[in-house]
This record gives sequence, C-alpha cells and structure tokens, in this order.
Amino acid sequence: MEIKEQIAVWKEALLSPNQNDVLVNLVEDKNAVATDNGISTDEKIALPEDRLLNTFFKKHKESIKESGTPIFGAGQNLIEFSLDQNKYVCPVFVAGCNIKKNRFNKTYEIEISEDFYLNPFLAKTLEIDQEFEEIADFEAFLNEKGLSFEIRNGTWLANFHPHRFVLLKELEQLQEQKTLSNNLSQLLGEGDDSNGSMELHEGLLFDADEDQLSVFEKLKNENLVVQGPPGTGKSQVIGNLLGKVLGAEKQALLVAEKRVALEVIYDKLRSLGLHQFCLLYHHELKSKDFIRSLKSTWQLFEKRKKGSAILNLNAKLQIDGLELTLNRLRQADLIGGLSFTEFNEKKPTLNPKEIEFVTDVPPIPVWETNKKQLSKLKEGGFEIQGAWLKIKFKNELDFIHSLEKRLKEVLKEFQKLSENIVTIEDVESEIRKSGLVSLFFYDDLLIPTHLFTPDHKQQKRFLKLTNQLTTLKEKFETLEQEKKHWKKNFSLSELEEYISVLASTNRFNLRTKLKRRKLLKFTDLNLSDAKSALENLMACKDLERQIITTKEKLRELGVSTEDNELNHIQFVIRKIKQTDENVLKSLLKCSKQELVQLKNESTALQLISSFVNRFLELDQKDDVRKQLFEIKEAIPELTANFTRLSAISPQTKNVLRHTHNIENAEAIVYHSHWKKFTGYFPELAKFGGEQLTTKVENIISLQKGEQSSFADYIMDTIQARFETYHELLQTPARKLSESDKALKKQLRKGKSILVKAFGKTRNFPSVRDLLQSEAAPWIKLLHPLFLCSPYSVARSLPITTKFDLVIFDEASQIPLPHALGSVHRGERIVIAGDQQQMAPQFYFQKKSTQSSDLLHQASFYWKNTMLTNHYRSENADLIAFSNRYFYQNKLKPYPSFKQNQAIEVIQTDGTFVDRKNDKEAKIVSDIITEELKKSEKDFGLVAFSQTQLTAIIDNLSADHQNQLLEEEADYFVQSLENVQGDQCNHLIISMGYAPNEEGDFHMRFGPLNQEQGHRRLNVLMSRAKSKITFVRSVKAEDFSISDNDGVELLRKLMLFLEEEHNDLEQQLGDHITLDASSKKLTVRQPQNTFDSSVGLVNFYNVMVSRGWDVGFLV
Repeated sequence: MEIKEQIAVWKEALLSPNQNDVLVNLVEDKNAVATDNGISTDEKIALPEDRLLNTFFKKHKESIKESGTPIFGAGQNLIEFSLDQNKYVCPVFVAGCNIKKNRFNKTYEIEISEDFYLNPFLAKTLEIDQEFEEIADFEAFLNEKGLSFEIRNGTWLANFHPHRFVLLKELEQLQEQKTLSNNLSQLLGEGDDSNGSMELHEGLLFDADEDQLSVFEKLKNENLVVQGPPGTGKSQVIGNLLGKVLGAEKQALLVAEKRVALEVIYDKLRSLGLHQFCLLYHHELKSKDFIRSLKSTWQLFEKRKKGSAILNLNAKLQIDGLELTLNRLRQADLIGGLSFTEFNEKKPTLNPKEIEFVTDVPPIPVWETNKKQLSKLKEGGFEIQGAWLKIKFKNELDFIHSLEKRLKEVLKEFQKLSENIVTIEDVESEIRKSGLVSLFFYDDLLIPTHLFTPDHKQQKRFLKLTNQLTTLKEKFETLEQEKKHWKKNFSLSELEEYISVLASTNRFNLRTKLKRRKLLKFTDLNLSDAKSALENLMACKDLERQIITTKEKLRELGVSTEDNELNHIQFVIRKIKQTDENVLKSLLKCSKQELVQLKNESTALQLISSFVNRFLELDQKDDVRKQLFEIKEAIPELTANFTRLSAISPQTKNVLRHTHNIENAEAIVYHSHWKKFTGYFPELAKFGGEQLTTKVENIISLQKGEQSSFADYIMDTIQARFETYHELLQTPARKLSESDKALKKQLRKGKSILVKAFGKTRNFPSVRDLLQSEAAPWIKLLHPLFLCSPYSVARSLPITTKFDLVIFDEASQIPLPHALGSVHRGERIVIAGDQQQMAPQFYFQKKSTQSSDLLHQASFYWKNTMLTNHYRSENADLIAFSNRYFYQNKLKPYPSFKQNQAIEVIQTDGTFVDRKNDKEAKIVSDIITEELKKSEKDFGLVAFSQTQLTAIIDNLSADHQNQLLEEEADYFVQSLENVQGDQCNHLIISMGYAPNEEGDFHMRFGPLNQEQGHRRLNVLMSRAKSKITFVRSVKAEDFSISDNDGVELLRKLMLFLEEEHNDLEQQLGDHITLDASSKKLTVRQPQNTFDSSVGLVNFYNVMVSRGWDVGFLV
C-alpha cells in the first residue's frame, strides 16, 4: 500500500462516527453541563459537585494519566444544522479548561486554559479554513454559504476530544504535499537510506554516560531509535540533544503525548536558564502567553550583557588521555607478557639494588612454565647450573645423537689446532685470519706477500702496471675492430708500404697504380678510407708490442699475467684496506709455512664454528674446549632429561647463567621486565589508585564547569545572532548583498509585527499566524526549541515549518498517525521510548483500524540503540524483576550505600470478597497513615484494582483521605491500570486478589488478563527508588501455569518475591569490594572493570553522589 493510501485509511479511522463525541452531538445533562453565567478567558468559576461533573473530572484525570491528553473543556454557542441527512447539535467554539476539585467545600474550580477556537468538527465538515473572533462573523459566513442553521447562545462544560479532527486536518495536508519528506517515507518503509550528516555542538549541558554519548555520535549520520528503559537517563539524553541543537544555532521540536514528559525537559533547561528559548505548548496555550514568552526573551537580550562566547572543552581531551592510559593498562602483554594487574599480583618482593638486570629474559608466562620443569629437574637430582645451559636444544628425536656425533668430529678437529685457540673469540679471530690468508693464495700458490703490504713499492708498481695493461687492452680492443675490413693479415713492412703508396700524390706512377689496385682486392673500403684504416692497423701492432712489454714487467713481480689472477690480486688489495691493520701486519710477517698452516686450519675452524652456531650458546670469552668436554661428559644425563631440557627457553637459560638458583632467576626475570617497562612508560609505572582518583575528579570538575560554560555559551551565541539582526536593520542598503537586503526587509516587517503584538492586551495573533508571517525568523531566534504534543503541532505549526531535529519522547505512547506531521517537519529524527511500556490509548477507533505506536514502527526501519545504565533504583533488587523478564539483564544499577531491605513482602491470609481484600486494605492503610506523618512524603500507592484502592482509602481517616488525594501532592495514588511514568522513594503495593471465602482462587486479575497486561507489571516494578512494600494474600504455589502472558508473569513475580535477593557485592560485580558500614567502595582493576574511561568516570561520579567513598586498585 502506498503511503498516501495508508494515510487515507488512517483518516477514515479518525472519522469513525461516535454519538458520544460532544463536538458532534452535544446533549445537555447527558454529555455536557450548562453554566448559568458562562465562562471567559482569565476568569475562574466554581461549580458544586454533581454526577456529571464527577464523571467528567474522573475521565479527564484518567486521560491525562494514560495518554497525557486533557479532555475537559468548554463549548460556546450551539449550532444545530442538517447535512447529508444527518442532524448535528454541536458547540461552535471550544477551549480547554483546567479543573480542580476542592474537597473542603465540595466544588470544582474551573478556568479557561487556552483561547476559544472553532470546533474542528465544524471546520472539517463545513470545509472552513479560517478562524472567527465573533459569533456574528461565523453566522455571516454560513449565510453566505447558504446553510440552514440555528444558533443558541450559552456555555457548556464537557469532556471534548477535538484532537482527532485537528490530526485529521494534518493528515489531509500531508496528502496534499507533492512530495513527502524522506524521513516520513523511511518510517513508512518506502524512503531511501540517505540522511546526510548533521552538525551537532560538542558541548554538554548535563552528565552523559557512554550509552548516551553513542546516541550523539550515531545521530550525526542517521535517524535513531533510543530504547530507554526506566531510570536510564532518557531525559538527560534529550536535554543534551537540545543543548547541542542550541549550541549549533539550529531549531528542534520535542514531541510527547504527556505534558509531564515535556515539563521534565523544560525544568532541566530551566535549571540552566535556557527555558527562555523554549515554547512549552502541550495541549493548551493562550496566544497572549505565547506573545509574553517571546517578549520575555526579547527583553532579556536587550538587558543582558553578552559574554565572550568562548567555550573550552578540555574534559574530552582528559577523557581521551585516560582512555589511552586504560587501554595501555588493559594490554594483555604489557609487562613481560602479563597485563599490568597480573604483573603486580604475581611479582615477588624485589630489592632492585640486589638484583641483576638482564636484557634478554623470557616472557613471564614462559618463565612460569619453565620454572615447573626446572623444579622437577632439580627434584630429580639434575644440576641446574651445568653445561646444558650452553646447548641450543631442539625438540627433535635424534637431537642428542646428532649432538654427540658432531661433538666427536669437532673434538677431533680441535686436536689439529694450536693450543692457543681457547675461546669462541679465538676461534672467530682465527677464522677471520684464515679467511684473509686464503686470499694470499691463487690456485693454491702463494702470491708474493709484498704485493699486499700497504704502500710497498712493489704493490704500487703492480697497480701501475695492471692499470696500464687495462688501458692498453681497452685501446687494442677498439682498434682491433679495423681488422674486419681486411682479408689479409699484413706484416709491419707491408703496412708501411701501402700507407706510403696511398700517401703519394703522383697519379701517373705505374707502380703506384698497381699497388693501389692490388690493395683494393684485400678490403671492402674505398681508397679514400683505406689510408686511415691501415694507420689504425699500424697502431694496433704497436699496442700489441706494448702489452707484451707490460706483461713481462708483471712477471718480473712474481705473478702471472692471467686476467683472473690479476683481478684476484687487485680484489685482495682493496679488501685488506678494510682489515685491521695489526692483524694484517702480523700475517705479513708470517713465513710461507705459517701462512700455509693458517690456510689449512680454515676447514677445522669452520667446522667448529658451525657446530657452535648450531648447537651452543657461548659467550665470546667461554672456553670452547672446556665446554665441549663438559658436554661430552653430560651426554647420558642430557639424554635422560631431554624432554624437559628441550622445553626450557633460550631466555630462561640465559637468566640461569647469571644466577645460582631458581628463586634468584625469578627475581631477575620480574626485575628486568619492570626495569624495561619503567624505561618505556615512566609515568605509567607510577600510576596507581590515587593518581587515577585524581584524574577522575579533575575530569568531573572540568565537566561540571564546562556544562555551566556551555549554557552561557548558548546564551551568548543566540544573543549575538539577535544583535546581528539589529545591526543588519541599521546597515544601509548600498552595503548589503541582495540576499541580505531581502532578509533585512523580512526582519523589519517581522519586528514590527512582534512589537505590535507585545503591546496588545487582547486579540493576540495565534502561533500559526505568527509562524506564517515575517516574524518567523525572530520566533526561531527567540524560541528555537518547541516542546509540544502531537495535537499542538498539528493545530498550530504550519506543515511547511521545518526543524533541524525532531525528538519524540515516550514514543510507545504515541499512535503512529499522530506522529506523521512532526516526522515530516524534521531533518533528523530521534525516537525515544521503551517498548516494554504500555501502548497508546485510541479514542473513537475500532480495534481493527488501530495502528501501531511510533516506537514499534520506527524500531523496524531505523537503527536502535539502548540505554543500559539504570540510575533510579538505589538497590538493584528494585529493578531486578523488570531487568530479568523485560530487559535481558542488560540494565546496570548503581546502588546506594544505604542498603536497607529493598523489597518488603507482607504476607496475609486475607480473602477476596466483593472484589476487594479488606485485610490487605487495613494493613496498607496503616502503612499509608505512617507515611503521611513523615515530613517528606515521597511514596506511591498502587492497588491491583480500583475497588481495592477505594477500600484502602476508605480505611483512612477523613483528614488522611483528603491529604492523600491532594492534587498537588508529591506522592501518587493509582490503580494498576493507571500507573505510567510515576516514580517514588517508597512504593506500596496491594495485590488484593486472593482466594474467596470458600478458598477458591479464580486467577482473574482485571487489566493483567488483557492484551499487553504483562507490561503493567514492568511499569509497576520499575517505579521505586528506595523501597517496595508488597502486601499480598497468595503465594506462587497458589498459581497454576497459564498461557496468558499477564497471569504467568504475575506467577513469576510471586516467585521473585519469595527469592533471596543478591547481596550488595553481587549486585556490583566481581572486581568491586565494599564495606557499607564505612561507605568504602574499592574498584580493583578498573581498566578491566569498565569498557571505557567514560564508563569509569560516570561510575565514580554516580557512586560518590550516592554516598560512597570510591577508591581504585589498579
């Protein structure tokens, strides 16, 4: 179904006929009460109680409680007319009224809460799109249309429901739009996923935990559904979002069905002085109150001295720095393969002055494994300090065999070497010498050593001759190319003769001609090129002679003239320039026999070196011969303990070579790792609980300061825009761009409209009229935040009005069609609510036409994020039932140090007679009496039925009854079906239901048996902050398992009440220990207890505010 077709279906549902609707059919003394003298704006009247007014009052209060919708109002002038064979008697003008019961003189005090406006049913039915200030204007309009009607003057009081007609008009406006917003299309399953980015200010007005911060981050790129279970700080999120909107100089709309939800946010902003920028418009708003609100903000800016509008957000930098520290502390292998906490828990007592530092030590987990093997070796009598420490064990079956075999070969080779070769350093030195000496030989023949003596005259002569030889050969190779042009190899004399002939200038000499002709037979060149070619051949002959001479000189130096040998000698000469001068001198002094011996030792030395590199770990000064003999002697023991020895790491063996026992080795391992850690992270090494506490308290202090500064920044920013507007009005047109000229014109006209309205005492322009006028830019500046119900949005905000952000609070209470207009008006949408709360109430709709709630719909199309930190309950037991059965135990409570019995169960043997339980009623009334005696009365009373609630109240004295039912009281008194949104310190519950006098328990629980009845238990069990007193006359064993969700969950509630609940430490988790008597709470391993630095700071802040002395053990 297309969107506009779906809207048409919702329109029809709203138009469902109902004869009880006073807007359609007013019947005096049946659904309305006439007033003798009428009622006007700013007037309060008092009427005595009667049956109808009592009914109106009760239904009005229930409507406010269930849906946030006030329905009591006044109708002015009745019109009677017929249309399409239907007869109507309805009020012409309607207005909402406040009604308050005065229990002392048994009257109702009534006053108008908004301006009278045209009955929306008439506007819809008669197609009227204008307002009328006087009844005469209305009559003239109808006469012009030709309608037959009668008007009766008077005022009637009743419960009106104008909201559906106002919402109906908004749906029609949506249908008339050429295109609907992409957000609305997305919500209804047809839009694309593109949302674009949204800029929000980084400042915060209130504390925010990690869940709440994630909301702000995600919102930058997409619409969002915020699932906010009871007490998780949903209002904090909304308050901060509105602050971010104000800081970014944007506009926002907050929508909620209940006034109390809007008031909570308004009051939060009021605490910072930012309510000046809000329009709180639930269902009732007088035009004069709107004008006064705008005027108040205008005058504030005229009187207020603007600040610097500079905001420093250093807390975020500190939070990020703390996060880096925590991440480092969380690193699993931070110190020697252990985390910071593990290392400090395991490390022995160390005295750094007495412990050696070793660079190459094993990771601690490796050491712990090796230590077990070493202990078993020691128990078996194996000598820990032995030759085996020098062996590079490999976990190969034939390792010891290979070691032994190669060891014999090496020992045999050692016998060929000088006795002076002792250490591995000696071996390596001899290898270097042997390698260098081997270069003195070519084809096993010793090259004259004076050629390798630096600066020796023979070396210089050799280098000179080899360079000459190279040059001659290069020239010869170039000239030799000329031979390819000749078929004959000429002798020197022939060349001279032919060159002479070609040089002759006598053309007529016969001999010359014959010689030239003969020469042409030997070449492919012409005679002009032949002369130079022959001269090149002559030069080639000369080069051959010089090359022969140079080679003879080289032979005189004792070397051959083979290119390879000459190149080898040149290479050696270059090589020895990089050799140690002393080593070279000592070698050059050696006799031929000694040099030959050194060369021949090379094989043995290489074999020894290879063996050492493969099998041993020796220091340069180690006695190789001694080590080899010791290993030879230890072969049997090595074989017997091979498995354990091969498991020991090289680093562990390295440590053991520095000490004599396992205990000292362990101290070296821990000390060396700590030394490295302190070198890499000197500040972190000093980090402890006190330092962490200081950091956290500094962050909290910065946050508090920045929250206050952000409020001032917002005031300054908006005031700066106010002043900019006025500066624009004073700027000559010649200095303005075309767009600024247009804005200036609009601002001038808009200011004139507002100033005129500010001066009025009556006939104020409506919200809608002002928003559609040139005053709109000023209104957006003065009141960038609108806090409204869906009804007030539909009634007063033009469909073209746009907001950068639209937020819905308690969205599970908002029927989807009621939200469409607000969604259409928003560039970015936040849907906040709790799916486990009660669904909305639908008036004048059949069940088959009822739509889903907004939260349910949005959760399918937009990303969901859940708030999980629960701040309401001071004891985790108070939220435990809801947490278990509704929130998958995702809620994290923050208990107070005052841990009295959180859930008190009073078991009675009461009976259920005449739909009430008198015994329970008496017990509960006694509890209420004691509560009313207290100076601070913060409690709630909930009975499972209205009858039981009445029985409780009837047990109270008359004074206490009046006191209990005061409208302005801080406590609440409700039946189960009316509980929604209330909270209190002490919740008192009377179940009432029990076996009857015959002992039969029928398990009929009123609203609990109905659809979604189980959610009422969630609402009930999530209201208390400090204590629940549950009075009952049945136990879980009295219930049978039911397929009704509400009944079955009630049985589980009975089981829950019979459980032994967690002690305080179990509520907080494994890493937290506490002493409630001293209020001391210690967090061990905070880096592992909290997922983020934000969570850690938030925990500290909340728990300190709840009376705990919080400390950390890092």
